[in-house]
Amino acid sequence: MPTERFAEMDPEEIEYSKYVVKLLKRVDTISADLNERIDAPPGCRLALDDSRTPHFPVSSYGHAQLLAAVGCLESLGQMILREDDKSIEIVAGPYGAYALVRNALDCAATALWLLEPESSTLRIKRRIMIQVDEIRHGASLRDSSGEPKKVWTEWKKDFRKRMREVAQEANLGTWNPLHDDSELPSMTAVLKQLERHHHDHRSVVLPWLSAWQLASGHAHGKQWAQIASHQLDEIGDTRTETGATFRVSIRYGMLAVLLLEAVQLIESASARYTVLLQPTT
Repeated sequence: MPTERFAEMDPEEIEYSKYVVKLLKRVDTISADLNERIDAPPGCRLALDDSRTPHFPVSSYGHAQLLAAVGCLESLGQMILREDDKSIEIVAGPYGAYALVRNALDCAATALWLLEPESSTLRIKRRIMIQVDEIRHGASLRDSSGEPKKVWTEWKKDFRKRMREVAQEANLGTWNPLHDDSELPSMTAVLKQLERHHHDHRSVVLPWLSAWQLASGHAHGKQWAQIASHQLDEIGDTRTETGATFRVSIRYGMLAVLLLEAVQLIESASARYTVLLQPTT
């Protein structure tokens, strides 16, 4: 596929590109803060959660999801920023950036969904539900990679049995994490549920679900997503009765919008994580 690098001349797009840089610098601040808050100190609510499920701690999974979300956006910065002592330049093509934004939204949503309940028992239940889903995906990979069925099915069976034991050890009563009504909700359902936290932010451009859907469309190469958000410039003398050839370029305004929503979701999850690290009174 031929590519062409050109200087952006639209003043509005140039301003949006500057805002993208500011957002990526904001990610660096979040990352530094998370690196200072790895362990749950004794006496905090997350430490109490972890004492009930020491082998599958709530705190470390939430922190790991936040790190993954931040890491995706740090990778985006490394991909599109060109920085030296004198200047910062942003160079972005139409493909790749939104897949990282989508992953950041996904991981941050998982972290916030896990950590948001006030009830320790509900946070622990969600941690176990997540692990049961991890087992399902792990078994699927073992199957598709050619591992003998007897081996991966036995692994799945034993691991699921272990999660039932974990639930019992956490004093969750008769709750069974292996029942169908205990399945992990879809990301669509999770983002709809989390939207109420979005209004804590001053700048809400798109609902988190809409941002995730659009970024997902890009991640999967969907035409509707590209038409909705990319700059399409028709190339001269290419029009026919059925169409034309277009030069496709990223719109920094759209990248700024989706990046803003990803950063806000990460900040919401990080803030909740920080609250749960505070000593109980």
